[in-house]
Amino acid sequence: MNIKNVYVLCPKGIKTGGPELLHQLVFTINMLNNGPRAYLAYTSDTSGEIPVEAYREYIGNSGIEQEQIEDNSENVIVFPETYLNLMRNFRNAKKYIWWLSVDNFLAKEKVSTFSGYKKERGVLRAIKHALTGDLYDADTAIRSAEKHLCQSVYAIGYVKSRGISDDKIVYLADYINDMYVKNSSEYAKRHKASRVLYNPKKGIEFTKKLIDAAPDDIDWVPLINLTNDQVVDYLSTSKLYIDFGNHPGMDRFPREAATCGCCVITDKRGSAKFKEDVNISDQYKFDDKEKNIPAIVKQIEYCLADYDIATKDFENYRSIIKEQKSKFVEDVKKIFG
Repeated sequence: MNIKNVYVLCPKGIKTGGPELLHQLVFTINMLNNGPRAYLAYTSDTSGEIPVEAYREYIGNSGIEQEQIEDNSENVIVFPETYLNLMRNFRNAKKYIWWLSVDNFLAKEKVSTFSGYKKERGVLRAIKHALTGDLYDADTAIRSAEKHLCQSVYAIGYVKSRGISDDKIVYLADYINDMYVKNSSEYAKRHKASRVLYNPKKGIEFTKKLIDAAPDDIDWVPLINLTNDQVVDYLSTSKLYIDFGNHPGMDRFPREAATCGCCVITDKRGSAKFKEDVNISDQYKFDDKEKNIPAIVKQIEYCLADYDIATKDFENYRSIIKEQKSKFVEDVKKIFG
């Protein structure tokens, strides 16, 4: 199939893993030999300027922003899963859904469960109108897509549960920023302090229980209100990163932490349940339940006290992470080349 242009819908002025990945896709497509031309199509429901400093390496001076989308059969439009309501605006272009965050989609859809739509049509119509600006049917949008690109094995399972056949499902993961991989040897040589890092925006209630149950001499550091350089400094000089929040896709923070030399402990939510998405030993994964708190604290203490031994358990994970960029490029070639 020959593709002329690829338009990737993306929120504007937001610096998180999802938008960075959308920029990475456009950048990678445009690097292909004899490939299509790719553009970022910033959505109108967001505001602010492009975070140029964060995304300069992907944007450069190439003029990849495009306000007008040519709706014809030679072109492909890539819709992140939270923008399915926009699919109805295009009739001719091929529609690909990229499932970056199953949980974000579920959060948007949860008040409009389509299995009960007919029973409460009036109420749900009003709710969905409030959420999306107009009535749309998620099932119809999902089934109208020509391809479903899945960033995680977790996403593949979810898409299949919506009745999508295997021939329409394609694995397209991502890669962490080059700065982590390129400097991984340097990070590995740094002195590691007995600190436990965590993201206070995810799973903070359970994390607080761990802090309360752990010995008082453990140093807990929330990664919040920090510059990129400060985050890297903490990751590369600490022994452990824990993540007991939801894992809506194959998250970047655990991979960045591991690449910087941290041991990693997670729960089993979302993508973290799958070995393919978070490839760490089962001894570092726990259900976030009260009964498991003593075992989790014990594993935290092990990582801090015996770091030189524990860190070796993550070498395979680090090797996989280092290969993800080349795998991403090959997958993009197969899909868009």
